Amino acid sequence: MYQLFCRESGMRLEYVELMLSRDADDLSTVLAASGGELLRTRLPKLTRFVVLDDDGGTAPGALHSMLGVDFRIVRYDGFVDTIVNLDTHLADLTSPAQEEPRAAVPAAALTIDPRTGESTMEQSGDAGELLTRLARGSANVLVTGRPGSGKSTLLRSLAANPEIRRFRFYFDLGLKPKDEPFSEYAARLLAPAMASDRSRAYELFLYLIRSGTALCVLDAVDEGVDEPSAAGFLRLFTDLAAVLSAESAVVISSRVSFLADSPQVRQLLDSGAGRSEQLVEQMYANGVDPSRVPHFHVVRLAEPEATPLEKRLTTALNLPTGRPLADILGAHISRTLAERGQPDLEPRLPAAFGYAFLTDRTVFSLVDVHRQLGANAFKDGRLDLDACVLAPLLRPAGPDHVAFVHTAYQELMAARFLAEPANRNLVADLPGGAFLTEQVRAFLAGIPGSPETDDGVLPAGAYLVGPAERLLIRRVERPVRFDRHAVTVARYRRFLDALDADGTSPWDHPDQPGYVTHRPWTDRLRRPDYYENPRYDAHPAIFVSWWSAYAFAAFEGKRLPTSLEWEAAARGTDGRLFPWGDTPDGTRINCADTWVGRPVVTYQAWYRDFAGDAVRRAGATPVDERPGNRSPFGVLDMVGNCWEWTSTSLDDADEAVICGGSYDNPMRAVQTSSKGIYRKRGGSNAVGFRCVQDIHTSGAEEATA
Repeated sequence: MYQLFCRESGMRLEYVELMLSRDADDLSTVLAASGGELLRTRLPKLTRFVVLDDDGGTAPGALHSMLGVDFRIVRYDGFVDTIVNLDTHLADLTSPAQEEPRAAVPAAALTIDPRTGESTMEQSGDAGELLTRLARGSANVLVTGRPGSGKSTLLRSLAANPEIRRFRFYFDLGLKPKDEPFSEYAARLLAPAMASDRSRAYELFLYLIRSGTALCVLDAVDEGVDEPSAAGFLRLFTDLAAVLSAESAVVISSRVSFLADSPQVRQLLDSGAGRSEQLVEQMYANGVDPSRVPHFHVVRLAEPEATPLEKRLTTALNLPTGRPLADILGAHISRTLAERGQPDLEPRLPAAFGYAFLTDRTVFSLVDVHRQLGANAFKDGRLDLDACVLAPLLRPAGPDHVAFVHTAYQELMAARFLAEPANRNLVADLPGGAFLTEQVRAFLAGIPGSPETDDGVLPAGAYLVGPAERLLIRRVERPVRFDRHAVTVARYRRFLDALDADGTSPWDHPDQPGYVTHRPWTDRLRRPDYYENPRYDAHPAIFVSWWSAYAFAAFEGKRLPTSLEWEAAARGTDGRLFPWGDTPDGTRINCADTWVGRPVVTYQAWYRDFAGDAVRRAGATPVDERPGNRSPFGVLDMVGNCWEWTSTSLDDADEAVICGGSYDNPMRAVQTSSKGIYRKRGGSNAVGFRCVQDIHTSGAEEATA
């Protein structure tokens, strides 16, 4: 880098020259080619400052002779030290109060060659050593792991270690206000450590990071988004894109659940992957050039039976091993308040901090805490962190502001808040929707809720729906009764007997195309006698178009469910992953894993193990074959076996939403949130349907079918 400054001194001009080079040999080469001057001036340059990162092998005399008489050579790190007070910036990380015990955590690093696209997996017994090596090698790294797996501890240790890089910057994005751009957030945090104004401080920070001079650590990226979705992450990534370059060393962390169900996010961080056209368009629209996004190494922390957080709290609280995270955090909250003589405050925490999390608030002023919990939340009337009865659960988050030491505490309070039906209805009306995470959903699924029923009735109310990366709370306005089973061949045969000669019926949809017939396409069925052989009477009616499913439902005096009703009936009030709970169970479900005989984790495994021999054997099975595949409302076989039509259409009126997955999908794709889009005129061996009936009276009726 070269800069020439000019100033007037009386009647004369004075020139000051600044040259910055990573290597003395490079500077000597440039000066030799230009006769010792990069820019010629009318008068001699009075002062020349040369900043070098490496003296190289050049003899001092050779460089000195080219520079002239009046010059000063300084080391690069010494020059930056005059601008950045690193000790001030990292003070919170290096203070004894912030030191956390760190045990070796096993991890796996996935690296994809950007030229060949080939991937390599490296196993390590110590994620800390692995990260240190990658950071020293100027790699951009994404660290993932489940809550409490030690991500923040690793990243804080990395940023506090002077042996990795002389210059290191650490930002906790969980403390960044959602409406504050990263540039302003970083400038605000850097201002106390830099002599220049905020805008110049951020410019210097960018130069140091993009040139590969400094290490940038961005903790809790998943907590910095304005909404927990692929779109929200893309907006945040756009904000962070200025930091990234091929030479940068940027280490970011995120919960694995935030990434697992978002192909867009995975493509964004993997320059070797084929990015979808939609994602590329979104990147350009947000000001990000896809070709300039560097590749990220992905380090995934191992998932032991107990995370470092669980082990640490279990030991500190003297609890039995193997308890769920929710129980451990709950015990810590209860004991903290009991030891400070304020156990009565615990029931107030969900409304105070749980609701705040759902409105995307994770940082609180001490005045906020006093306002929410009252004077009893502070000892001796002192409004400071040390005097707060929740102090062991909190950390500083700016002057007179605090946040929870781990987001999971506030997520547990959010789940406890949502466990009350009235609160779910309240949250359903939040402008822009509630801020929900997969961990909130998991905590909610572990809280005992309303007793399960067996009448197939989905009550009106608010339900948690959507995939892990886009959870929502939506309201079902009126109760409906679901068919206990998917429509069977025997039931559909009665409908076939009532058809007109041309295959249509009096119950057809008014927009049904003229070419539609409700008779099965026997030439496309894998078993041509499927609708004639009594052995298939209890099997689901498949290869039925949306138009035929609509007509059949009207024939029985019913209708197709909406996709919201379908998912709510499958998940219950706690938002579970499977109709029976959160734990995968291959004995309860007809999916690709069932036919392969082992878990099918990746597409490559599905193609290798299922798409060959297994797919020829696989197919839909009787609807009553798996009684354990039962929703909280007594509806059976809602995931796996066959997809089910709904009445919901999105952008294209010729398409409709299907739910639940089928026998040819892996278990990870046959969950209560699984959805797809299918053309209404289509028919498939893997698509069936079930019906619902609106409940207009309070009288009890027997469950249908």
